[in-house]
Amino acid sequence: MNVIRTLLVILEAACCLSLIGLVLLQKSKSEGLGTAFGSGGNDSLLGARAGNVLTKATIGIFILFLVNTLVLGMLFSGSANESLMEQAVLDAPVPVSQPVAQ
Repeated sequence: MNVIRTLLVILEAACCLSLIGLVLLQKSKSEGLGTAFGSGGNDSLLGARAGNVLTKATIGIFILFLVNTLVLGMLFSGSANESLMEQAVLDAPVPVSQPVAQ
């Protein structure tokens, strides 16, 4: 089970990095910050329909990211039998009362 969790966490990181890269590669509608990163060269490098391909790839990787996040959440929450607050209450030291001197 730990191997599956490790592979899913690696897939999560790969999806995150891929989404960051794909969003930065896409051509912005107002040509704002996208031109600072060289977005203007996309049409000549990747073709006129590169925006459609990048958009579809972004949507696909986002769906993979979302499903992977939900699976990771279920895997990691299923291993906890009690909440952290309940565990803190159970682990707290019990104060011992001292006898009052007269």
